[in-house]
Amino acid sequence: MVAVPYRLMRNVMIVAGVLYCSLLLEAIAGYPLDVRTSFLSELGARDQPTSPYARALDLGAGVLLLIAAILGRPAARMHRDVAGLLISAAVFGAGTLFDSFSPMDCAPSLSEACRAAEANGQAGTALLLHEMTSTMAGIGSVAMGIFAVLVLRRSGWGGGWGRLVAVLAAGVAVTQAWLGIETGLEVLTGSDLHPPGILQRVSVLLVCLMMATLLPGLRQAFLR
Repeated sequence: MVAVPYRLMRNVMIVAGVLYCSLLLEAIAGYPLDVRTSFLSELGARDQPTSPYARALDLGAGVLLLIAAILGRPAARMHRDVAGLLISAAVFGAGTLFDSFSPMDCAPSLSEACRAAEANGQAGTALLLHEMTSTMAGIGSVAMGIFAVLVLRRSGWGGGWGRLVAVLAAGVAVTQAWLGIETGLEVLTGSDLHPPGILQRVSVLLVCLMMATLLPGLRQAFLR
């Protein structure tokens, strides 16, 4: 049996999933953003009253993801897909952690001046850093979804929990990749993005649920 502190790692991932779920903060704050046109990261913009809370939640989730990746290292030595999953979790965690230190200066969906500055390339380094760290987190989450499915396929899908994780992981990979492609095309072409709010919120919810159920679904993979 691999010496992985399974229960501790499971609990860390569950708490990380809860902290990452900024949908809860949005609801508690009374939905200050238009859910159709805004990104959840706007909750952390420096000009928003929710900024300290959103950034603290990202910081906590990022740190816990990195801790979970470190705790799972013994299992990574046995299978490449598990190693890929843990590396992906570390990339996701690092991107989320850096996100908390590089928020946008303003919320574009709430400010015409902010949108104009962004469109004219005058938003400055804050937006560039935020886009880089968000991209890093997005790539990590997509890779986590893919590697989770690979681990489950190798280990026999793991019963009901495993199948649930497989569905959530596939949903994360598809929705996060879809969102990344859309935002990338907007940057490259300069055309307006289709309202990203609903897609991003669905994707974030799937990510939170995947993190909370990942270890129960992959229990055998971390105990073999």
